[in-house]
Amino acid sequence: MEKNIKLTLLDNGIDYIYTAVKPMLKKTSQSKDSWKYSVLHLYAGIQLLLKERLKQEHWSLIFQKTEEATPEKLVTGDFSSVYYDELIKRLKKIIPNFNFNEEPIKNLKSLRNKIEHFEVNIALSECQYTVALALDEIIKFWESDLKVNSTVKQQQKFQKIKSIATEFKAYRKQRLDKFKKEIDSIETSESGLRVLCPDCSSLSFVVFKNDIKECQCFVCDKKYNKHDYLQKIRGFERDEDYDPICSACQKETRIKYLIKDGVTLYCCLKCLKYELIDLEFEENFRQLKWIDIITMQKHNYTIDEFYEIQLDKQRQMYLGKE
Repeated sequence: MEKNIKLTLLDNGIDYIYTAVKPMLKKTSQSKDSWKYSVLHLYAGIQLLLKERLKQEHWSLIFQKTEEATPEKLVTGDFSSVYYDELIKRLKKIIPNFNFNEEPIKNLKSLRNKIEHFEVNIALSECQYTVALALDEIIKFWESDLKVNSTVKQQQKFQKIKSIATEFKAYRKQRLDKFKKEIDSIETSESGLRVLCPDCSSLSFVVFKNDIKECQCFVCDKKYNKHDYLQKIRGFERDEDYDPICSACQKETRIKYLIKDGVTLYCCLKCLKYELIDLEFEENFRQLKWIDIITMQKHNYTIDEFYEIQLDKQRQMYLGKE
C-alpha cells in the first residue's frame, strides 16, 4: 500500500522550522545555499505556526476571504489562506494581550522576498543574525501560545529546534544583545554572577545573591533555584578535588568556575565571593571585579593582554585630559 504524506498545520510548521535550523548544526558551514533555504523555510514555518494559533480560535479565520470559508474547502485545502499582514491583524484583534514582536519577522520577510523573487547581496553573518532574531521570536511564541495544545511528539521536535539554536553563535549573540542592559545591571550592582550555563554551556547563566530569586540562563531560558543548580554542578564535579566550603560565609556552596592561563577561579553561590588560588598574578587579580574577569574570558584575552588594554584605556583618558 502506498504511503501518504500527512501533516497537520502545526506539524508542517514545525518541520519547516526544523529544516531551517539544520545549517546551524554545521558550525563551520559557509554554504550560501543552505542559508538561502534556511531563510525561506523559517519564514514559511513561522507563517504556519501563526496560522495554527488563529485556527485554534476558529478554522474559518485562516481563509483570506472568511465569507468563502467552508468545511469542505478546509479539508481539501482548495482555498487561499490568510496573508501575513492580515494574519497579524486578526491575531491582534482576537487574542487579548497578543505579545509578538513583528520587527524581526518583517526583516526576515524582506530578505525572503529578495531571495525568492529577485536577487540578494547580504553578508553571511547578517543573514545568520536575521535568522537568529526571527527564530528567537517564534520560539517565544511557541512557549507562550502553542506548546500547551501540542502533542508530546511535537514538543520533543520543537525542543530539538531550541537545542540546536542555543548552540549557534549568532543565536547566542542576539540573546545576549537582547538582555544586555539587564545583565550589565546585575553585574555592576554585584547582585549576581554570570557563569557558564550547565545546559547550553554559554556564558549566560546568572546566579543571584538573593537565595529566593531563581537562577536563569539568558540564552536557553533554563531556570533553577540555587539549591538545584548547586546539585547539578556537584554532579559534574565528581572527580574534582577542592574545598567546597566558602571562607567568607562558611557555607558548602563554593564551586570551581574556570581554569585559564594557569588561573583557577572559584566563586561562592551563597555570598558570591570569588577568589583566585595559586597564581603568580594573584595580588593584581584581587583588584579586579568579577565583571572584569568575565570580560577577559569573553574576549579570550590572556592576563598580559587584559592588563595592557586597561593601561591603554588609562593612557587615552590621561591624554584626553591634557
